[in-house]
Amino acid sequence: MEVAAEASGAAGTDILLSLLPEILDDILTRLPLKEVVRTCCLSRGWARRWESASGLDVRFRGFYSAGAVAGVLARCAAPVASFDIEVRPRLRPRAAYWLRALAEKRVRSLQLAFGSSRADEHGVFPGVGRAIYACAELSNLYLRYCEVPRPPPPQPGQGSLFAGFPRLTRLALNSVKLPFAGAGALLERVIAGAPDLADLLLVDVTTGVVAGGEKKVVEEEPEAWAIRAPKLHSLTLWTPAVDNGGRVAGELPLLNAANMSVDAFLGTEDFLDTLWLVSRVKVLKFSVRDREMMRRIFVALCWKTTGSENYKL
Repeated sequence: MEVAAEASGAAGTDILLSLLPEILDDILTRLPLKEVVRTCCLSRGWARRWESASGLDVRFRGFYSAGAVAGVLARCAAPVASFDIEVRPRLRPRAAYWLRALAEKRVRSLQLAFGSSRADEHGVFPGVGRAIYACAELSNLYLRYCEVPRPPPPQPGQGSLFAGFPRLTRLALNSVKLPFAGAGALLERVIAGAPDLADLLLVDVTTGVVAGGEKKVVEEEPEAWAIRAPKLHSLTLWTPAVDNGGRVAGELPLLNAANMSVDAFLGTEDFLDTLWLVSRVKVLKFSVRDREMMRRIFVALCWKTTGSENYKL
């Protein structure tokens, strides 16, 4: 009886492993990461099977160690479909190493959400690392509470400076700083250089030279940069307390929903131009602290649209 049971178990395992590698990969990519790794305990044939499955979704939530993340990244095959992690404060220094590994694994979707700490100096965010610019296959990029450094200079024989992420369909930056000269132009180039970008979220994004944790805006004008994305379907634009130079430029014919708070340049022609460009969406959420200013803006918009000052607020 024991021999028969062992033979039956072996046959069952052999039958499963006899499936085409593409089918096995598809099975593994549908499982949570923890369950994928546990398949190594099924049998000797499954011991390292998950390591060759391409297109895995790597997600870390709750408690995890830096070694666990590094171990998974070292063993999983390229390309990595997605990497989603909440970076706890004590593990921030490891993020640069993870990014280098992900760039080599040709990661497609990247979500790095840094956690804040009471020990953080005001206005100083944790750094991401330059390896972010080597993740050229990205179609989805989400960054939260971090500082993005200047791109590395081109190496001999590599041509021009960093051009962008041409495969992007979603870009989300929440509480992100790009504290260097030319950062606005870089962000503009990234947005315009992704022809299929459909979802854009920019919340409290600051660009330009930073001194002492705060952007210098008293002595100099902010660097001007523009949002040009003709295939955009969804736009969230919340400017920080100071003008960061970002403006919506060009028509957005496919835009369906917009969520905006741009108090930093209220009452200017730039504000009216931006409102005009997004005013035809199906869903428009506008948050303004100054209600009287909002009333004047709607009067101006109604007049520009219909030639009448009749409106409902």
